[in-house]
Formats: sequence, structure tokens, C-alpha cells
Amino acid sequence: SGKRIKASWLFSDVKIGTARLLCRICCVNNQLCHLSAGKVKNKEGIPQLQIIVSFNRADHAQETYKERWQIETAFGALKSSGFNMEDTRPSDIDRIDKLFAMVITAFTRAYIVGIYVHENLKQLKMVLLN
Repeated sequence: SGKRIKASWLFSDVKIGTARLLCRICCVNNQLCHLSAGKVKNKEGIPQLQIIVSFNRADHAQETYKERWQIETAFGALKSSGFNMEDTRPSDIDRIDKLFAMVITAFTRAYIVGIYVHENLKQLKMVLLN
């Protein structure tokens, strides 16, 4: 209809842990696209609206974004978070292949263990002693 509306307003009724997609095509920065959004709590426990702009079907956007985020997290960990791949500066392509294979294997194993611990082990409560 040509009206300008904030995307956050379109999804203001989305509850934490749920997602919603718009059933109509929207125009964002002169590009036709689909919009969907979900609400999650951030690291500090504050509700945060995550709006996804997609040029493909919006009903697949949430799952695609989750998969992409895992890949982004993996590459972020390879660049920092203890792996620091960029700091090694290898020049031999065979060494780069072997180093990457070892580091991505270690990261994947740590990631899988982290998921298992999160889903299966009881969280410990910390008690501060004075």
C-alpha cells in the first residue's frame, strides 16, 4: 500500500520463543522481500526481536538462518575464541589443509559435547562464600 512502517512494529506481538512470518511481500530499501521474525532472550536475558529479511520463501527463512548462524559461529571461533587460525599465517597449502581439518574437527567435537552437556546435564548453582 506504499506506507512506511517499522518492521519491529509489524512483529510487536511475537512472544519469546516463537516466530512469525508475514504472508505478504514487503519492500525494504527498494527490494521486494519476505519478512519473518522471532523473539529470543539475549545473553543478558533481555528479550530481543530478530528480524529476518529473505528473498526466498519466508517459511524456510527461520531454519535457514539457524543453520547459517551455526556456520557463522564456527568461523568466528576459528578466527578467535582460542583457535586463532588467522594468527598462524601458514603459507604451504597442504599445511593449511591439515591445520584446518584438525581445528575444525576439534571445534566440531567441542560443539557436540557442548550441546550434549546443555541438553543432558543438570546445571550447577553457584554459591558465593564471603
